Amino acid sequence: MNVPRQSGWASGRSATGRPAPNRLGTKLDWVAADHYDTGQPHTHLVIRGKRDDGTDLIIPKDYVSKGIRKRAQELVTIELGPVREIEGRTRMARMVQRQRLTQIDRRLFGSARDGIVDVSAPVRKGQVWRKQLDRARLKFLEKTGLAEPLGKGRWRIQENAEPTLKRMGERGDIIQTMHRAMAGRDQRLIDGTSLYDPGADGAKPVTGKILSQGVGDDVADRAYLIIDDLDGKSRYINLGSSDRLTEFKPDMIVTVEPASREPRSSDGTIDKIAAKNGGRYSELLHMKADGSARPEFVAAHVRRLEALKRAGHVTRNSDGSWTIPSDYLTQAGEYERASALSQPVGISPHSSLSLKQMETAIGATWLDQSLVDGKANTLARGFGGEVERAKVVRRSFLFKSGILKNKSTQFTKAHLIELERRDLVNAGQDLARELGKPYAASPASGQIRGIYAKAVDRPSGKYAVIERAKDFTLVPWRDVLERQSGKSVSGLLRGKTISWSFGRGRGVT
Repeated sequence: MNVPRQSGWASGRSATGRPAPNRLGTKLDWVAADHYDTGQPHTHLVIRGKRDDGTDLIIPKDYVSKGIRKRAQELVTIELGPVREIEGRTRMARMVQRQRLTQIDRRLFGSARDGIVDVSAPVRKGQVWRKQLDRARLKFLEKTGLAEPLGKGRWRIQENAEPTLKRMGERGDIIQTMHRAMAGRDQRLIDGTSLYDPGADGAKPVTGKILSQGVGDDVADRAYLIIDDLDGKSRYINLGSSDRLTEFKPDMIVTVEPASREPRSSDGTIDKIAAKNGGRYSELLHMKADGSARPEFVAAHVRRLEALKRAGHVTRNSDGSWTIPSDYLTQAGEYERASALSQPVGISPHSSLSLKQMETAIGATWLDQSLVDGKANTLARGFGGEVERAKVVRRSFLFKSGILKNKSTQFTKAHLIELERRDLVNAGQDLARELGKPYAASPASGQIRGIYAKAVDRPSGKYAVIERAKDFTLVPWRDVLERQSGKSVSGLLRGKTISWSFGRGRGVT
């Protein structure tokens, strides 16, 4: 449960009650939270799975789906009094045209027999209005393709009607969430195309600024980002699990792209080596098959197999080799598709700086890379327009800083290199006081050895601090270093790319 999003919450124990219809006959420990962040204000209720005597609490499925709702209605009626009939009719009438699962739908679907709803039966005096609303709702469902009239008051309900209405409701909630995120900004069209669909044919990466973030579904643990992209369109991004939210913050510039759903190139290499060696793969077999393969490159293949082992696709043998199934590539593809369900998109942050901070930063920023590309987006609104205005300010700053000879000088990769150099010199000066040893610039290419001390965020990106006996250096950080703090590392640097291998020692080299 995401507490910061709760408008109110409470916890407690229920009173003991004798077993009775729709009651569980035990005290319950519970927590409830009220949410007002969707089109339908609602309450989440979490009940401890133990009875008062310590045995497991088993709640019948029907009671979870219907009984608790009915009991809640009874308790609210006792607390607030009965809803006046005119108020009830008005509330129900508003449900007829709603593109979501409603109370009317639950009643209709619950009365269906073999997928057929019959509303032809006579009703009691004073209940004609309810029958009229049922017919009106069924006609609405017919328009959406979820119900088919059979004549004489009978309707066939499509099997996917309930999940489809739930998805329609979720979509409506998403659009409302986006409208709240865009409040106070220039007006933008928000529709179904604003929902980024990574599974769509031809889905392409989008780059933009994060406007807001949050949890869209507490139960299914689905988090989201709303970004303003370079084309001036706001986008709703389904992140998957909410633990990814900690990686991002408002105003951060990111690129979003569909998660891979196909086997990786490393999978093809593993499969080929195993096919030539009786279904076995090992680091030694890899080195024999490719004499030019460096140890860190082979180690990356082993890490891939370790991930697939956790999912049950491959087996590690006692001698350190791996048993690779004949349908390995199929299973690797299944692994990627399963991963895409929990993490449907890949998101690459470009900088910890906001666009405004980039205008005057000493470092090779994402904005500078846009200057190198030299593409102007003069028709863009929103973030795209902000970027074009920021480029003008940035060029003026770079001229005053001596990076550009004049304001019309063409910005090149050489300028990027100089900005990064200045950034790392500034970082080195700060870290030298902390580490008590001087900073030494890393070579453009070659071997890097030392102790991985920590990571630092700079305008030019994220860098690893590699400490050596007499000095330290800064090199591009990679996530494989996450668990290597304080350990010996060895990397092969080639420009902006670096491949790492790890040792067990902790002494400074």
